[in-house]
Amino acid sequence: MEHPKYIVTVDLELPPLRSGLVPYCVFPQFTSAGNVKEELVGSIRRLWKLLKWARHCDVMVLDSVSGKFHPDLLACIFMRLLPRRPAVVMADDMWNRGGTLKYLIQKTIIQLADPFIQRYAVHSLGEGEIFAKLWDISPKKVKVCIYNYTFTDEEINAGAMATNGYIFAGGNPSRDYDLLLETARRLPHRQFIIATRVLKGYKDIPENVRVVQVSHTEFIRLMREADMVITPLISGQTKSSGQQTYLNAMRMGKISIVNGKDVHGVTDYIQNYVNGIITDGTLQEFIEVIEWVYDPANLETVNKIKQLAQESVKKFTYARYLQTMSSIFEEAVAEANA
Repeated sequence: MEHPKYIVTVDLELPPLRSGLVPYCVFPQFTSAGNVKEELVGSIRRLWKLLKWARHCDVMVLDSVSGKFHPDLLACIFMRLLPRRPAVVMADDMWNRGGTLKYLIQKTIIQLADPFIQRYAVHSLGEGEIFAKLWDISPKKVKVCIYNYTFTDEEINAGAMATNGYIFAGGNPSRDYDLLLETARRLPHRQFIIATRVLKGYKDIPENVRVVQVSHTEFIRLMREADMVITPLISGQTKSSGQQTYLNAMRMGKISIVNGKDVHGVTDYIQNYVNGIITDGTLQEFIEVIEWVYDPANLETVNKIKQLAQESVKKFTYARYLQTMSSIFEEAVAEANA
């Protein structure tokens, strides 16, 4: 392999670094196979390939959440066997703390891998504050890279921005759909569409809720035609989640409703009743907020929130995200060289 290059296993269109390193995507971001045996085999192959590339490259940008067996993280442990090691940056969604036994296992694995990791790129200011203490690593290794909206202007403008009388929710990780379903039960006169695979096979779905699994294009259409977008997140987790959904909704000029109590990341983007609505995560407040948005007496305020949502979210671009990530990589390279 020709030098210099840096290896990327996350789904980012990264530029060459100022130091001259050129990105090389080894394989796409890890996707779960569903079948445990298949995923184990896939993880072993990925681990072997990562170690093979680690002998020849200067920097590796690894996927922190690469499947149930975390081959990217495990690769850092096995790098101690190599005669030379690259600088490593761990990127993407990081780890959510498990129960007592799981947390002990998680922490042990991270402690073994940590000596070979120069930087961890987390997606929220809240994670930036707790991450080092949570996993007992050096705070200087933790850098915050605020996330971005992902819908393009072409996708957003592909159809009329009309509303069709329903409330939309979508996405899979860290969603509290039980709370949203109960909200729908209490509001039988409102219609809900939920685009997720999390509720596949779920039996107790209220009559006013339609659960779908759709293509990316259809997901965008459903969001575009919704009256409002709700992102119900599980509280108390140690990592942020849901940014793509509520940022894309804001980019479309939708009322974006997210619960923010004990949830990382939400206040990095949303100011309550300014460019979105942050609830306390209780059933009663979700009900009250939905009815408040539908109340004609609040139409002027609702329209102002929509307008500010669309304007304020423009600074959270993909280009800005890549620029921040690149600076984190540059820092890791400089430290490794030193």
